[in-house]
Amino acid sequence: MLPSTLFSRAAAIGHGTAAETICNALRSAISENMLPAGQALPQAELANGFGVSIIPVREALKRLEAEGFVTSPPNRGAMVLGMNEADIEEYSRIRALLEEQAAADGVRNMTRVQLAQVEDAYEAFVEGVAAADGQRRSGALNRAFHNAIYVAAGRPRLFEMIDDLHTRLDRYIRGHLVIEGRKEVTDREHKAILDACRARDADLCARLTREHILEAAAISIEVMRRPKKKADRARSIRG
Repeated sequence: MLPSTLFSRAAAIGHGTAAETICNALRSAISENMLPAGQALPQAELANGFGVSIIPVREALKRLEAEGFVTSPPNRGAMVLGMNEADIEEYSRIRALLEEQAAADGVRNMTRVQLAQVEDAYEAFVEGVAAADGQRRSGALNRAFHNAIYVAAGRPRLFEMIDDLHTRLDRYIRGHLVIEGRKEVTDREHKAILDACRARDADLCARLTREHILEAAAISIEVMRRPKKKADRARSIRG
């Protein structure tokens, strides 16, 4: 059975078509691990919970499948799709390649107004992640900071590919921020990237961006491994 909070949050999503509202509510719930990998998504239950017909539910699930959040195996129905460590590492390496290019181009083309927007996004991340709901908001705030740089590159197709990877990886990569002291490290890394933008050093900004992405991915994978390591230790003690 799906959690009732999934349906109650739909009212706060905002205006849009029924399919958009359902898609946004499900994406948010999956990103926040309210709906874990393997969770079944019965169309009839979703339609009843959201108070709609099957048609917008089917459309929403189709969109989420294209984004990598949902899978629909033959004769089994839709379910939440998860990633393994190899998937996360591969996507992160692709993301690092794309984003270091976008960072370099962004710095080279950045106007003073755009630099001010990067500075604002940096401050918003520092303050927002430190707030009570910071863990939940960290993905969007992090994306806003980096995107402020990439927008200046003026390469919409590159930006679109990066945005797609962000969407796929966000629920996994946020894991590194649960480590004590990691938030302060991330703030320093973002500050170094910001300083490279201020200095108009495109190569430095690109290198720092690549290192920042790959380090966060590696730490997040380690966080994912912790429950398995704990379970393995418990089994060895019992054995």
